Amino acid sequence: MKLSISIVWEASDSAPFLLRGPYITSIKKAAALGYEAVEIHVRDPRELDVDQILKACREEGVAVSTLGTGLGYVVDKLSLTHPEPKIREQAVNRLLQHIEVASYLGAGVIIGSLRGSITDRQEAKKYERYAEEGLVFCLERAKKLGVTLFLEAINRYETNFINTAAEALGFLARFAPDLSPYFKLHLDTFHMNIEEADPLQSIKMAGENLGHIHFADSNRLYPGGGHIDFKKIITALKDIGYQGYIALECLPCPSPEEAAIRGLRYVRSLL
Repeated sequence: MKLSISIVWEASDSAPFLLRGPYITSIKKAAALGYEAVEIHVRDPRELDVDQILKACREEGVAVSTLGTGLGYVVDKLSLTHPEPKIREQAVNRLLQHIEVASYLGAGVIIGSLRGSITDRQEAKKYERYAEEGLVFCLERAKKLGVTLFLEAINRYETNFINTAAEALGFLARFAPDLSPYFKLHLDTFHMNIEEADPLQSIKMAGENLGHIHFADSNRLYPGGGHIDFKKIITALKDIGYQGYIALECLPCPSPEEAAIRGLRYVRSLL
């Protein structure tokens, strides 16, 4: 398992991204700190200078593990479950752009908050169908380009659509067998601490379907800053033969660099 760190050009202090500022600067800083990859969070992937990012990654010996798409939801209010067809279409197009850029960077793409929520619980099936239709289109493109998408289970206070590992696995099953190799489960220890009755059992249940994981502690600080037992989490990951990235996506407190250093040091000690 290799360690990745979340980076973003600009975000609020309450956003769970560690290194902030120009991407090239953050890539160099991540490498200097000892991370093996970066997870790039970007509103619109067309803003990225892919050639310069690839150059910096080669020079620094780091990879791009994943592209985070959530800023498209936070900033532009795009989602796959939006009641308006035009907004859903824009969300799909934004995801297609992420997939295109990810194919050049050798990265995966996270489907987190951009999937949206269910506006009317009485018509839940309709909104689920909206998401499914949009994702089929995106997955067909991902398959052609060899890019894997990661569906993140997010806690109930942020969305009412796919909160647990079991719910995410149930949704993923709709795309089997042709598209399932390109659509994997993404877990986050902060969300798991809220939603999962037994996080360790959820990891074991996910098994080979687990493609990506975020580490953040119970208070969304760096690993080791709260009460989650990460030693047991890592043991469970080893038990299922997990070979993907562990990406630190947590609050930049007490400072971005300090959180990055403390989190890396703590997780390394457990690995």
